[in-house]
Parts: sequence; structure tokens; C-alpha cells
Amino acid sequence: MVSKAEKIKSTLQETKERRKTQRVVVYQLKLQNLSQHKEDLLSRALAEAKWLYNWLVSDTERLSLAVNKIDVVEIKVGKTFEERVLTVLGSQVKQEIADRLRDNLRALGKLKKNGHKVGALKPKAFINSIPLKQYGVTYKLDFTRNRVRIQNLGTFRVLGLQQIPEKAEIANGVLVRKPSGYYLHVTCYIPREDTMPKHIGEAIGIDFGVNKKLTLTNGLQIRFELHETERLKRLQRDISRCKEGSSNREKLRTKLRKEYEKINNRRKDVQNKVLAYLKQYKAVVYQDDFIKGWEALFGRQIHASGIGGLKSRLRNSLETPIEVARYERTTQECFQCGKVHKLSLSERMIECECGWKSDRDVNAALVILKKGLGLDPKQAVGLDRPELKPLERETAARILGSNPYICVSFTQ
Repeated sequence: MVSKAEKIKSTLQETKERRKTQRVVVYQLKLQNLSQHKEDLLSRALAEAKWLYNWLVSDTERLSLAVNKIDVVEIKVGKTFEERVLTVLGSQVKQEIADRLRDNLRALGKLKKNGHKVGALKPKAFINSIPLKQYGVTYKLDFTRNRVRIQNLGTFRVLGLQQIPEKAEIANGVLVRKPSGYYLHVTCYIPREDTMPKHIGEAIGIDFGVNKKLTLTNGLQIRFELHETERLKRLQRDISRCKEGSSNREKLRTKLRKEYEKINNRRKDVQNKVLAYLKQYKAVVYQDDFIKGWEALFGRQIHASGIGGLKSRLRNSLETPIEVARYERTTQECFQCGKVHKLSLSERMIECECGWKSDRDVNAALVILKKGLGLDPKQAVGLDRPELKPLERETAARILGSNPYICVSFTQ
């Protein structure tokens, strides 16, 4: 007879092996047509999650208890304590909230061990997400009726189920509250062969810049900026004139959060489009530029572009990202012979005695590609003709051209 522990161990091993052939994707579904009763229920669930988390934070020894069986917690209200009953949180959700706290404590412990100065965890003023650990128990999707059933909360209509492919293996989910409404983030595992794009090129190099945000070795230049909207500035002015704690101020703060969410969504969509285009290549080479230092010099021009967030996502979003060290010379080095030229920011072309002449950003991208692939000038024959192929042009127009905030140009 095989024991229960051995069965669990065998199942976990099979899952681990299966995950090696799969790719993880998170899909965002929006909860729609919420009645006032359902909105109150969702708000209550998030409030209970906050009460339980703060109750555990106030005394971490409580993590040794059976958290999934906790039904009553004490919370501080002013200078007194009140008992609150947990009525809508499921047992697995309670356990996952405790696991989150353990993860936070473990992360702080590692930072402290590495010499960082850390403080104690503090109670939260609000919690905007609830973990739904086990698909089929804490939540379940109904693809025929576009519904989701969440444990103890009921059934909700959702928008976006068509994104999830048939072969997807659905795992855990997260219920998220945003200024624009409630969302469900569903984690799925998909076979890699179903998600791998058809490559339009072998390798591509990227040079990050202030004006031309991305310059590729094929001569493609990508610009994008998303500054603060006039509506955002107006709302900020109106809030500054409102009395602290007034109902009008709270209404304006809600509108302000929605406007910030709208800008962040636009910025994230720009990043997604750029990453979708870069995924068309087998390998992507870029330099670990100090984008945060650029913000001190160029301010809004860097902050509004979100280029720092794009660079940080390259490591995790691409199949084969190759990073060139930060202090490698790339901008002022001749791609063909390697000679270093002293160029000011106003000089946009590089001309070398060896006969090489190129746009300085394209030259930098080529140098980054050469160093990332570990090639010397003799091995890099053929890279000195970075022509934009028709397939690359069509793909750029199809993917990048779908976003109105992206400007694409081609160097001659």
C-alpha cells in the first residue's frame, strides 16, 4: 500500500517535471455587473483579510496556530480593541494570508542577514488582494457562461475568459481590487510549443537612450512618452484646495487613483508591445544601463517613458536575454575596428579612420550585440549591414503600430 505522503510526493514530482515543458502566463479577468450586495461582499472580504493580517502581525507567535480555523480576531480601534468575526473568508484563504506573512518575514530575515537595515512589519491600512490558492476549491471558472465562482463569495460574471487557451492548465488565482473595479488574476501553465513565436531574426541588440528610447541593430528606433495628463493636474489642484477629511476630498482621491491607473495601464501596454516585438528574435542583447541615474539628469523625459520598468522586465519576459556589463564602452567605440572616439551629446554620427560611418545609436547597438555574443571584429562580418528586412518592418508595423503612444522610425 502506498502511503498518503508518498502519493503527495509522487504527484509533486510529476508536476515539477511537467512544469519544465510549460510556460507560465497570468491572465487578467474583470468582474462585471456587480450589484451593491456583491460589491459589499467583496469589500467585506478584503476588510477581513486586513483584520486577519494585522492580527497576525501584532504577534507573529500566532502563526503557529491553526490559522485556517480562526473565526474571531481582535483589532485596534482608536485606543481600544474590538472583536471582529471573520464570516466570508474561506479556510484556505486564511492559510494563504498567513503564508504571505511568513514569506515577508523570511524575506526580511534574508535582507538582515546580508547586512541591510530592516525594521519590523507594521499593520496595513488596507489590503487590495486576496489569494485564491487552489483551483476548483477556492475558485472555479465556468467558460460556457463566462462566470467565476469564488468560495464563500458566490458567482460573478467575468470579462476576458476567451484569453485562456484550451490547453491551459489553470493554477492559483488572486482577487484584486483596483480603482477601476475588481479583477481576477489567473495563473495558467501553457505548453511552450504553443506560446513560442516564429522568429523573424537570430539576434538583436538594443541601445537605450533619452530621446530615442530604443535603437535596434536593424536601424529601428522606438520612441514613447506618457506624461501626466491635464485631468491629473487638475485633480491634484482641486485636492490641494479641499479640506482634510472631507467627503469631497475622498471623492477626488478616488478619481485621482483612477487617473493614475489609466496612465499606468497605457505605460504598461507600451512595454508589452515592445516586449512582444523583441520576442520575435531568438536572442536579445542589451546593456545594463543605470536608468535611475538618468532620471536625476533628464527628469520627466525618463520618468514619463517608463524605460526603467521596460529594462527590468527584459530579464524575466524574454526567452534568451543577454546582458552586457554596465561599464562596458559601447557608445563611443567604433563597431568595425574598436577605436574609442570622444563624442559630445550633440554629435549624432560616428566616423572612424577605418572607413566606418554610422548613426551613433545604431553603432552602440551593434557594439552591444557584438560584445553580448562574444564576437571579435573578424567574427562579426555581416553585422555591419544592418538592413531592416521586409518581415521585420511588417512585424513592427503590426505590433508597435497598434499603440498610438509609440513612434517608430527607421534610420537610413
